Amino acid sequence: MLRLLLLLLPALAWAKPPTITACGHPVYPPLSWEQNGELTGIAPHLARKLLAEQGYQVDMRVFGNWERCQLAARQGKVDLIVAAYKTRAREKDFLFSATPIVADPVVLFTHFGNGSRVPWNLTTQTLGLLFGDSFGDEFDHLTAHHPHVERVSTGEQNFHKLALGRIDYMPIGLATGKLQTQKLGLTGQVQPLPELLTLEHYHLAVPRGSRLSPLLPALSARLRELAENRYIEQITPHFERHYLDAP
Repeated sequence: MLRLLLLLLPALAWAKPPTITACGHPVYPPLSWEQNGELTGIAPHLARKLLAEQGYQVDMRVFGNWERCQLAARQGKVDLIVAAYKTRAREKDFLFSATPIVADPVVLFTHFGNGSRVPWNLTTQTLGLLFGDSFGDEFDHLTAHHPHVERVSTGEQNFHKLALGRIDYMPIGLATGKLQTQKLGLTGQVQPLPELLTLEHYHLAVPRGSRLSPLLPALSARLRELAENRYIEQITPHFERHYLDAP
């Protein structure tokens, strides 16, 4: 028996940890974004860190847009969404970490020629969204009945449409919107409105029935520790610079 154990030890030492597949929003810096075919940002970093502590490695997948990531999770093709808003519609399919990753103040961005149109008016003006976008239950209810919504796959498309005046408004997290505006060189063409549209929170999300479901309490507790230790706050500037400095 001892001899057999000794023979097995080298194989056990080289055994790879089990792999978790994950995806996230591909155009939401600094939280998560696709760069050179890889998903990077605060949320992918935290997902890898937390799951490594639980003995897993992460295969981070990139799908064509945010909606496809969510669909893949619903179909059981991925085990984890690294960050998502918790809404009533999504709670039918997903379980969410009790502790959020970050708070996300959401505002409307508009083009400078439209800046005087405050308050904004959903009944007559065009709203630009990404496929799979959600900005909380109340806003989702409003946009579901709005006749002038245009959806695209990438944030870059929406920002350029906004700068050209082809859409009137675009909801997005304030920090994310400012970063993308700067990256795209559109600071002089688009601007955030001063009013807060909503305050949402990004959470880890796992499909109902996922093998990760039993780990959610532990992952939530670890997220709370990292937030209390200001770890997430401290890594945020790094990912902001990483996004802006990338070619």
